[in-house]
Amino acid sequence: MDDDDDYWNTSETKAKAFSFDDDVLTPQEILAIGQKSTSGKNEDSIFSNASFNTVKTAQLPISSLVSPKVLDLILIAQSGKDLTKEPKQPEETVAMTLKRLILGRSHSIHVHRSLKSKTELLDGSIAVGDGNAILTVVLFLIATLNKKLSYELLSSRPVAVNHYISFLQNEGKINELTDLLIMLGRSPEAAVHQFQHIVKSQGNNVDGLFKKLSNLLSNHFTQPGVDAHQAKMLADYIKLVEWQKHVNKQELNNRSALHCLAYTCTYNWHEGAGNMMSPLTLCQRQQISPTQYDWVVLNVHAKSSKWDIVESLFTKKDWLGRTTVSSHIPMETLLSRLSELQASKQMMATCINKISNSDERLRLAQIYKIHSVVIESLAKQKDRTALTNYKMTLNPQSEDYILAENTLRDLTMKWKN
Repeated sequence: MDDDDDYWNTSETKAKAFSFDDDVLTPQEILAIGQKSTSGKNEDSIFSNASFNTVKTAQLPISSLVSPKVLDLILIAQSGKDLTKEPKQPEETVAMTLKRLILGRSHSIHVHRSLKSKTELLDGSIAVGDGNAILTVVLFLIATLNKKLSYELLSSRPVAVNHYISFLQNEGKINELTDLLIMLGRSPEAAVHQFQHIVKSQGNNVDGLFKKLSNLLSNHFTQPGVDAHQAKMLADYIKLVEWQKHVNKQELNNRSALHCLAYTCTYNWHEGAGNMMSPLTLCQRQQISPTQYDWVVLNVHAKSSKWDIVESLFTKKDWLGRTTVSSHIPMETLLSRLSELQASKQMMATCINKISNSDERLRLAQIYKIHSVVIESLAKQKDRTALTNYKMTLNPQSEDYILAENTLRDLTMKWKN
């Protein structure tokens, strides 16, 4: 170790040396810096004239020796202020908290302990209309107030209630949602939410679904104020789940009545009444309307190209041997669907001829290009000009073209033009 090292490692030198790192200075050290005498010469000083023999110390700027931050600390220390005390922060107001909530900044919502400030927070967030702020305040109220008081505050503020209801639904907190709605006097709505949750949570478990829905019907849908129509719908749905449980077909579990009807029409069409898989038995059990039945049967069998079944369902022979149409589906709807399903022209003609109004019959025949019905309708109207013009739109030598031409040549016809 050389002489320089000996010098810096002596206890005396260590005691004299000091750090300019402002993060470790004590108030006493800062004061010592400020009060250090500049008079006299110390031969051991690192700032002795020997070190600066070409520069006058009076000409050195103090900022070259001490950082501005240290200088500030020196001034504070000399003023007599207590450096150990943090500057007092202003108390956070309701307005400040709301602003920070809306801007997505950090906030201190828990400093608001009084009921008055909590109410102001709720009303302020509703007035601004910020959904996130509203929900944050509502959850704060729920967490810091008793349930009865927090629900009383919400009951007169439907906007806040709706945000909280949506939150509980999304989080799957069905018990809290039910409690809230019942306390708000909305028991029927609570029952509906219970139903939706049970159906969603049970999935294809028909045994569990049947038990839970049966309990729901007896415990919640018998309460005063529950809509009778909703209660009936639930009862019908329970009967459907019971049917699904009995037939034990995995692909039918938790499916609608019409889906189950389509399945039985496809695979069990010829089952007799009384059999659980018979389409007619299912219709009677679930009170499926005749219109719904006709629509399902039409679509199932037409898509399978079983037009004989479709014709047997929708066309009948009267006692004179004439073919008539019998369907609960409105005629225009039936014709539109038959056309989409590519029914035969003959069947389309049979349906259109069922229409009693001649103008309506002609209009629909022209829409669906049922030429035979158009020709017959124009002939009955004795409109030779219209029939001649229509013939020109037909394919020459086609069956319909020949029919139009023969009709025009009929000498027994008394045309009006």
